[in-house]
Amino acid sequence: MKVVEPSLLAFDPNNLDSQLEQIKTAGATFIHYDVMDGIYVPNVAFGPEQLLNVKKNGLSNNVHMMVKDPMMWIKKFYDFPINSLTFHPEIISLDECNDAFALLQSKGIKYGIAIKPNIDANQYLPILKKCDYVCVMSVVPGKGGQTFMSESIDNLVKVKNIKDSFNNKLIIQLDGGVNFEVMQKTKKYVDHFIIGSFLMKQEDKKTVFDFLKTL
Repeated sequence: MKVVEPSLLAFDPNNLDSQLEQIKTAGATFIHYDVMDGIYVPNVAFGPEQLLNVKKNGLSNNVHMMVKDPMMWIKKFYDFPINSLTFHPEIISLDECNDAFALLQSKGIKYGIAIKPNIDANQYLPILKKCDYVCVMSVVPGKGGQTFMSESIDNLVKVKNIKDSFNNKLIIQLDGGVNFEVMQKTKKYVDHFIIGSFLMKQEDKKTVFDFLKTL
């Protein structure tokens, strides 16, 4: 089933509760929850506390960590309500990546990796064989409102092939610059569309969820 994950990064920080209720009414069941440490990416976003608001509103969350030290940040979030979590693996060792997966699995949290546009997804085949999620980035990580990078379709094709050949439970997320045109163009590869600015700019947000049903 295809899903829209509204990105909390695009919400009005002074109006989170009402906007969470608004997108839930429009059809959302998930929230995409970005975590930025100001080191891996230049911006800073969301500690674990807002997860409580997401939970209170009856929405599931997918946490996306754009951080230099994934294990340290996972431990910061460990006692908060998390449904699934992805992080960028290229700056840590395979052993550290597996340790992070084991910690998440011990808590019953689904896990996976996020892949930047300039990184070949095929190099993570051994990891992707066991992941629950893969977040394919279609913009440079670190800020909202960017334009979809068409070259990221190459990674979508690769992860879809990995899913079909080795791991049919893998959920493929697309993150960055997603709009109606991008959804139509990538629908055969993507399970979860992460949408921020485009969704929040819609006067009637239900139109995005209605469009999803046509794909």
